[in-house]
Amino acid sequence: GIGGSATNDGGAGLAQALGYKLLNTEGKELPRGGAALADIASVDDSDVSPLIKDAKIHVACDVDNPLLGEQGASAVYGPQKGADPKMVKELDSALSRFADVVEQWKGTPIRDIPGTGAAGGLGFGLVAFCNAEIKSGIDTILDLVDFESKISGADLVITGEGRIDGQSIRGKVPIGVASRAQPADIPVLAIVGSIGDGAQAVYNYGIGSIMSTVDKPMPLDEAIARSAETLVDAAERACRMIRIGMRMNALRDSE
Repeated sequence: GIGGSATNDGGAGLAQALGYKLLNTEGKELPRGGAALADIASVDDSDVSPLIKDAKIHVACDVDNPLLGEQGASAVYGPQKGADPKMVKELDSALSRFADVVEQWKGTPIRDIPGTGAAGGLGFGLVAFCNAEIKSGIDTILDLVDFESKISGADLVITGEGRIDGQSIRGKVPIGVASRAQPADIPVLAIVGSIGDGAQAVYNYGIGSIMSTVDKPMPLDEAIARSAETLVDAAERACRMIRIGMRMNALRDSE
């Protein structure tokens, strides 16, 4: 599985560790790091083990971001790793050059495959240099546990996430769970650690309601330290709301 990296190099570091040589126009190897990719001119795989080239690798990924652009690795995840707007632009440009050279070397387009922007573009590197296949992380897990049979006959599905926001619709766990519950017409409640900008978008993807565990302003370290306590509190608040809805339905039916 991939996610949560501190890199933004499109998987170049992975490639170099496996023996691939990323060369500039003078035939010299590039230094490590995403910014250096602006100078890439060719790829040399002469020192790479055939075991790497012949391996069958499946990558579980919980987002569907492409490598480049507004939803790409640099723009979406770069700022989380300390990149300012100028750096984001430079990194995205360098990754674009990297993609041009690698796709010409591979003879196939890769940059827009969902998940290639995950983990600083590591998804792109795994597909390009390891012939990996990217799969939805949540779909992989739900298939393994036979999720549909588990929720058969359920009245409600409760899912969770550390933070739910506008990015959650791009393959995060709650959306994956909701997509499996929708065909069975089972409502889905998400209990989350925090609610960020754009979270309302998840209502269009099968999430019926969101309940935050944080019930008042508090520092992040306090929220983490009290997570067990606040999770129980959020679950109780959610159940009380469900109970109100049931009573309202009962009153309506009795009229």
